[in-house]
Amino acid sequence: MKKIILLLIVISVFFSSCGGGGGYSPDVITDSPPTVLRVDPAACPVNTEVTVFGFGFSVAAPDNIIVIGAETIISTSYSFLTNPTNGELESLTFTIPDGMAAGTYSVIVLVDGNPSNSDITFEVTGV
Repeated sequence: MKKIILLLIVISVFFSSCGGGGGYSPDVITDSPPTVLRVDPAACPVNTEVTVFGFGFSVAAPDNIIVIGAETIISTSYSFLTNPTNGELESLTFTIPDGMAAGTYSVIVLVDGNPSNSDITFEVTGV
């Protein structure tokens, strides 16, 4: 009987230490760091809406901060994709701010202070 109780305690401790608790709010349904896989369009002028595809985003759109160059932009919408492809589970939209300089920039998404990868680029083509 003591062995069974000890086994149950060990199993309980093991399962309570697995999964979850990755430092993300309950609004991050994948419980994983933000990951940017693609931006569409890949190039456009200012005042254009852009969509970021990936995963690890917050379902609360304003909690997703997009950093492009020196610009910090709050996401205007969040979607969980109904037909995910190539690892793209979620999307965010934002608008390129007026006055942003033309150039090529890394796209970084911040969620709960956690930055995404920075290897996806986006080009601002001008006004």
